[in-house]
Amino acid sequence: MTEVQYVRVEDGTHVAYQVLEADPSAVAPHDIVMVSGGLIPLELFEEEPGFARLLDGLRTIGRVVVFDRRGIGLSDPIVEWDRPIVEQWTDDLKAVVDASGVSDAVIVSWESFGVAPRYVATRPAAVTSLVLYEPMIVPDDEWVEWSAERKREVHANMRGEADILESVAPSLLTDKNFRDWYARAGRSGASPASAGRIWESVFSGHPNDLRLSEIDVPTLVMHRKDNAYACDNVLELAAEQMPDANVVEIDGRDHFPFVGDVDAFVAEIADFVVGERRLPPPQRLLAAVMFTDLVGSTRRAAALGDAHWKVLLDRHDATVRGVVGRTGGTVVKTTGDGVLALFPSAGVALLAARRLQATLAADDLEIRVGVHVGDVDRRGDDVSGLAVNIAARVMSVADDGRVAVTVSVVAAVAGQAGTFESMGPHELKGVPGVWELCRVVEEA
Repeated sequence: MTEVQYVRVEDGTHVAYQVLEADPSAVAPHDIVMVSGGLIPLELFEEEPGFARLLDGLRTIGRVVVFDRRGIGLSDPIVEWDRPIVEQWTDDLKAVVDASGVSDAVIVSWESFGVAPRYVATRPAAVTSLVLYEPMIVPDDEWVEWSAERKREVHANMRGEADILESVAPSLLTDKNFRDWYARAGRSGASPASAGRIWESVFSGHPNDLRLSEIDVPTLVMHRKDNAYACDNVLELAAEQMPDANVVEIDGRDHFPFVGDVDAFVAEIADFVVGERRLPPPQRLLAAVMFTDLVGSTRRAAALGDAHWKVLLDRHDATVRGVVGRTGGTVVKTTGDGVLALFPSAGVALLAARRLQATLAADDLEIRVGVHVGDVDRRGDDVSGLAVNIAARVMSVADDGRVAVTVSVVAAVAGQAGTFESMGPHELKGVPGVWELCRVVEEA
């Protein structure tokens, strides 16, 4: 892990930061300073795959400086509660920029509350360009109600009465690994009392505090079009206050930039900064790949009619995401009447398959399943590679209501519970060679 360093701010506060070296592929590398949002400590950034992907993407542009704002993670606690927190965080950013030796900085901010715009407005000569993702721009006449609702939401989440991930990371709502990481990040980021006071302070500001009209450097503003947490017309409002800014809408519904299509987010930043849509290489990992398919879906759809079939499919998708998430897997995508999912082991993939069969049976739905273990290439939300193609072909030859696997799965669960019977050698369309397949034998 990159060494954590400290800088002492003028008021005596110690702020923790790291400098991540540029990827060797970076052309004419820039200095990027990332102003993160939430209360997530820097020590946990790279433990979440999407966050690691985001940092890797930024490193293709140049070296990346990250830091814990005061009151968060490794930095000193907040002492001066009477002074707006955003002002103090702006002092932290200034100190980190100076201490890290950054020159002509590219400020990439997703903290929303105005730290980056405040800094850029006061030190434009130190900044080459500014990237703002989902800045907290709200019409004046909506601010009181909007900010009050955000306060209620965050306090309800802290009391366990609401789930903030429904708003900020809906695509990973049922992902157990992500939920565990996010809970740990919250515990490590700030104590409950400090977190409550921080949120009260940042949501007690005013949209004009962002000082957007004072910014005089090239600026990119990004918004995900289905993000329910941000104001719907954030890009329109940004364009009014910064007529020279580039405003870009990207697909997605997640508020966190490291959830959802991270690559699209990075590509827009790279295009803005260096004029080239740069991405890190795909992540290669060993995984159990599972494809599912509803048996007789065409016949069932015709019998039910479009409206009723859509309701049933929605229930199917929700059920699958829930079961896969609870067993430690990740739904990569739906395939119309099935899913593609990844699991950390063959054993949990087979456990998920059995649970899916049992759970969907309550809706009189029957599935066929194919599972294979192999290396996959992961880029953003999607996966590719021969292992994915093999799993899809295995599923296509599975019997109705059964689970078919390659011998790599059988070998991976050797010694564990589970019985298999040979389906014999198969040629899988588009896949080289002959493959020995097995079916999972139902337990008595």
